[in-house]
Amino acid sequence: MATSAQRRQEIGAGVWDDVLRALYGPSEEVLARQRDRWCQALAQFECYFGPGRQVELYTAPGRAELGGNHTDHQHGYGLAAAVDLDLVAVASPNTDRYIRVKSWGFNKLDVIDLSQQDPRSEESTHSASLIRGLAEGFRGLGRPVGGYDAYTVSSVLRGSGLSSSAAFEMAMGAVMNGMYGCGLTPAQVARLGQYAENIYFGKPSGLLDQLTSALGGVVFADFQDPESPRVEKIHTRELLPAGMSLCVTDTRGSHSELTAEFAAIRREMEAVAACFDCQVLGQVDEAAFWAQLSRVRACCGDRACLRAVHFFEENARTLAEHRALRAGRFEEFLRLVRQSGHASFTLCQNVYSSADPRRQSLSVALALSQHILEDSGGAWRMQGGGFAGTIQAFVPANCLERYCAAMDSVFGPGSCHILTLREQGAGLAIG
Repeated sequence: MATSAQRRQEIGAGVWDDVLRALYGPSEEVLARQRDRWCQALAQFECYFGPGRQVELYTAPGRAELGGNHTDHQHGYGLAAAVDLDLVAVASPNTDRYIRVKSWGFNKLDVIDLSQQDPRSEESTHSASLIRGLAEGFRGLGRPVGGYDAYTVSSVLRGSGLSSSAAFEMAMGAVMNGMYGCGLTPAQVARLGQYAENIYFGKPSGLLDQLTSALGGVVFADFQDPESPRVEKIHTRELLPAGMSLCVTDTRGSHSELTAEFAAIRREMEAVAACFDCQVLGQVDEAAFWAQLSRVRACCGDRACLRAVHFFEENARTLAEHRALRAGRFEEFLRLVRQSGHASFTLCQNVYSSADPRRQSLSVALALSQHILEDSGGAWRMQGGGFAGTIQAFVPANCLERYCAAMDSVFGPGSCHILTLREQGAGLAIG
């Protein structure tokens, strides 16, 4: 390890440009921006934790969900891609058994006393709970857990559906795994991130977000056995054909306060599963569901039934999307993406919150996308948990300038992002 000042000088001088190019692509403009970003993170670490500390730099990507909206937590299929929007963590070990993390954009310093192992009510739904949960996950596997000080800076849009929480979890998990030589695989660290989010943070998330951030690339996962999911990494070069861009638009409506809405989707799906003496919909025979629809409606209500239909359709669609990508049938993949977006409206009903129907930023963004892209061969869908946040669109080159300008005009300058897919998962970038 080198000191923060030494690393800052090296990055500024271009010593680590190959590392940055691998993460963010060959653009000289992007490279200059990332050099400055990483140097600023090192300088801020010094401000909060003092100069002269030996440091390591870790990074974890955000992700774009390509298919499998609300299927992973029901033991179905998932499809997602790591993207170049990421979290960077500057970290240094300490000996006092405390973890201290300061994140750019947040006023609070997270301080975790590692002698206190159980979930703490005052940390619920806050980042400190994720750190504590990860530490206890490592400890539960018999791995060493030690203190560290860290400063993080993230370009993953918070509360947007690009999974800023998974990027944070996987960055903190990578620090613990790498700094103390724990030797866990990326998939194992992803499991601990889900555990921290479910048990300590209090959000009943699935595992796809953490797996994608941990592994990088395009990830297809089969969660039939959630304890040992079957995971396939598809290299990013196999996804986007020439002349097609993946865009996400931040509609500036955060979903960070909508945990109850997300939880209701899982709760209602599992209520339907319980009608068949099952825990999740992935264990339910679809034909039996349709045969007993009247009974299920009486027991669970109509919305729960529609969300169950969404699961069955979306799960089959995600498998078809995976096969289309592997076979190079990109037009078929785009057709399935459009179907997925429609199902979010009509079946899963997670495009806007029913408690506040005046706010429908995702609906507006999807309608505008359809208006621009419908005859172009592109595709558009909501992504992530839903209710607010971002939409994604596959945009042909001849529409790209018009599409980005239209989105920025409605949702604010800089709201539309052209993403680069990222091959590298979470881990140590500069040791």
